[in-house]
Amino acid sequence: MPYYSPIKKIETKKMRHRTISKLQRLRAQLDEEMPQKTRNATLVLGTWNIRNFDDNRFMNGHRTTEDLYYLAEIISRFDVLAVQEICDDLGPFSKLMKFVGREYEYIITDVTMGRGGNQERLGFIFDTNKVKFKGQSGELVLSGNKRILYEGQRQQFSRTPFMCSFQAGWFKFLFSTVHIYFGAASGKKYEKRVAEIDTVAKHLAERAKKDDENHILVGDFNIVEPGSDGYNALQKHGFEVYDNNKGSNQDETKFYDQISFLTREDELRFAKSNRNKGVLNFFKSLYLESDFPSYKSDLKSTIRAKIKKLRQEILEEEARFERARSQNSKDKILETIAGKNEEIQGWEEHLVDDAKLKQYYLKKWRTFRGSDHYPLWVELEIDFSDRYLAGLKKD
Repeated sequence: MPYYSPIKKIETKKMRHRTISKLQRLRAQLDEEMPQKTRNATLVLGTWNIRNFDDNRFMNGHRTTEDLYYLAEIISRFDVLAVQEICDDLGPFSKLMKFVGREYEYIITDVTMGRGGNQERLGFIFDTNKVKFKGQSGELVLSGNKRILYEGQRQQFSRTPFMCSFQAGWFKFLFSTVHIYFGAASGKKYEKRVAEIDTVAKHLAERAKKDDENHILVGDFNIVEPGSDGYNALQKHGFEVYDNNKGSNQDETKFYDQISFLTREDELRFAKSNRNKGVLNFFKSLYLESDFPSYKSDLKSTIRAKIKKLRQEILEEEARFERARSQNSKDKILETIAGKNEEIQGWEEHLVDDAKLKQYYLKKWRTFRGSDHYPLWVELEIDFSDRYLAGLKKD
């Protein structure tokens, strides 16, 4: 269970009370929508892209202690959770895990190097009371002509898929997570996205023929909708795709995140419950429109930091202008400076216009506190005792 004691040390009484009230609201939503964890009967498994956690490269502010408590509360409702977009600095992630609780552990990759990797990590968080790591882990690296063909060259995945072996009850599974290249909505970059999905699904399907374990493949596939090329690439290789009726992005219109299965005969059994799968829209409880007044000072601090950074960047561009020799270089620098001044003007308008400030709060700021993706879950049966005993009677 989450470690609540440090809430007493939150900086101000106002923030402390706000955190407690919203935790209570969130806990009520989780109790209503998500399955209750069991000791031995079922496994709550999921995936969550926790947006840009947590390097502030986009200057929308680091997550606060308050934010981490909300994330920890959600994570603690899972027995095992695949996570994407964990950034290079693991300090914030270590703090988050402290709040999740001492019974939870994690296994996480190094960052994927190169522009396509975005200095991000993939990983798994799991409750050691229920889920046991079975010692096998690895990143999926392609060899030779198995690499993805893009613009005439054979390439690796933009962000390397990650797999670990786990066991919960009777259920043994190889759990793989991906964060598939997005690229563009059409053309060659879209084809690369589909090719990445096709390649990882094909690789795991071939491996599954030799393995005794079940395969579960989850993550941010950047699949727009069921029936699209990326979705079909999973099904083509035999994966059963969990049918989520709601999108997992903030507007619930895109189906980027997926849970899919390639399992041994009769070992994929959803729990007998009307809450055995779902998408958690945590914005029903957190960072509501009605909460906007209590976050105004935080929002304005974030915007002032943006403006300060832009002004520093303008000074650097002006220094470059003085060193530039060609008129073409000077013109480009002046264009850059003009763009940054325009940005500053726009952000200054947010400071004095509550309507614009609220739009920033709802559309962007809060997604860097929670995420712009919602977590998905399934609840699976993991106690096969009755079936095993029935089988023994046949011998």
